[in-house]
Amino acid sequence: MKKIILPLFSLLVLAGCSKTKDPTPKGIDAIFVGSSDNKLYAINSKTGVKMWEFAAKNTVHSSPTLGNGLVIVGSSDENVYTLDIQTGAKVWEFASGTRISSAPFYTDGTVYAGMGSASNFTSKLFALNVVNGTKKWEFSADGLSVSSCTVANGKVYIGGFTNLYALDAKSGEKAWEFVTGAGVDSSPTVVDGVAYVGSNDYNLYAVDALTGAKKWQFSTGGEVSSSPTVANGTVFVGSVDRKLYALDAKTGTKQWEFKTDGPILSSPVVSNGIVYTGSNDYKLYAVDAKTGAKKWEFWTTSHIQSSPVASDSLVYIGSLDKKLYAIDIQKGTKKWEFQTGGSIYSSPVILNSKGEIYSSSVSGAQP
Repeated sequence: MKKIILPLFSLLVLAGCSKTKDPTPKGIDAIFVGSSDNKLYAINSKTGVKMWEFAAKNTVHSSPTLGNGLVIVGSSDENVYTLDIQTGAKVWEFASGTRISSAPFYTDGTVYAGMGSASNFTSKLFALNVVNGTKKWEFSADGLSVSSCTVANGKVYIGGFTNLYALDAKSGEKAWEFVTGAGVDSSPTVVDGVAYVGSNDYNLYAVDALTGAKKWQFSTGGEVSSSPTVANGTVFVGSVDRKLYALDAKTGTKQWEFKTDGPILSSPVVSNGIVYTGSNDYKLYAVDAKTGAKKWEFWTTSHIQSSPVASDSLVYIGSLDKKLYAIDIQKGTKKWEFQTGGSIYSSPVILNSKGEIYSSSVSGAQP
């Protein structure tokens, strides 16, 4: 993404979306999203009415995550914030020293957040105690990175300047690194012992998650900043070459491709057999996951680099036109829109009334 719009601070999210359980309050139907107007918003997911807002000191391109009753998000003001999920009140903040546009990851009492850009051309990833923000460890990498991390099987997977790293989740020690031919802005997805990640060298890579050995690579016609999604044995990923690809997860063989009218930096989401992805052609697309046939398209009024998230009846997407849209999942028609004061690179996360979270996660698939 970084060569298209935001040279250093563009948003990247984890691969697609999944539904998870977490000890979060029930009875809330909320969607959370950041904006270039320096704010994180909590919005009623059914009506589009604002519930609360939190003002950072700089842009919020980071996609929020939820955990331990908190909304967790990074900002270009170099802080990681945790906010009360019901009120938006700040619980703690952590000064990272790096402008954060990547999405935090939460699991087992630990927040993993960081990367972004620092003045000394170094990226850092931090592991923080979710209760008080105390630092457990930090990992430094040469060069700038906006990749978001994924945690699976006791390891943290994160893209670097030209590398995919695997770190020990408890200590932060490097287990292995895999070198690509250019920057890794894409965020890794880990499924069935394989890490999938895109690179600005125009390739998508499948790497053994335990050893870092390459299993296969697939070449596109442009940079792969989109983060891959894996569902039912198929990898879905977008490219700057304006195409959405479906590949066999074991072999990398192309199953189909879908052409849009603009570069795809948005990461796809799969829900109930449909792939949703945004494009710089101002559109959100719904595509049949098996055939690649278009079901519908929805127009916004500017580029889409945010990634969608789908609930049972609605799919949500942010646009650089400063709006968050809620769209009927069957018809592709708008139910509501919410106006912010800045472009939306952040990808939304949903908390429904049952206490279920729909957010960026490891598998990239939603039931």
